[in-house]
Amino acid sequence: MRVGDLSSGASKLANALKQLKLKWESATEEWQDARAKAFHKDNVEPLTPAVKETLDALGRLAEVLDRAARDVGDEGG
Repeated sequence: MRVGDLSSGASKLANALKQLKLKWESATEEWQDARAKAFHKDNVEPLTPAVKETLDALGRLAEVLDRAARDVGDEGG
């Protein structure tokens, strides 16, 4: 992984969210009481928009870093 490469970390984060959703679906097959609903509302639900915002921000930052790397490379001639 080169310096400033954010794609592998972003991929790991996206995969972790996907895995969490799969594990949560599996857990809810057995755990369906009020505490499960509260846990989902308080802990699982907020992660999806937070991770999406983070991935969007990482994408924008990656573009800035790529542009900066190109600009620095162009100066080197």
